[in-house]
Amino acid sequence: MSYTLTQQLNHINENSWDDTITSDNAPGLFIAVTANSIEAGAAQREMTVQLFELEQAPEENVTNSGLYIRQDGETSVKAVLLDTSGKEVASNVTDYPL
Repeated sequence: MSYTLTQQLNHINENSWDDTITSDNAPGLFIAVTANSIEAGAAQREMTVQLFELEQAPEENVTNSGLYIRQDGETSVKAVLLDTSGKEVASNVTDYPL
């Protein structure tokens, strides 16, 4: 199956942000953010989103990264979607708005 992953970066205040992530997974699967990090001095934050099985899960799924602090020099967020076995099946890079 082919997957699509989208992101909406939400500015909360000052340097506080969160990320609403949406996938088009099949019914019976849901997504959750399992990692959110940026290396010191890097320009791109990386988020790992994992597919999990749940019989009642809808076809389209939305999750949120939770609040995080945008680092100096951080310009974008890369989200990577992993299937239930841990294999990368989709990714998306979104730049912060100017």
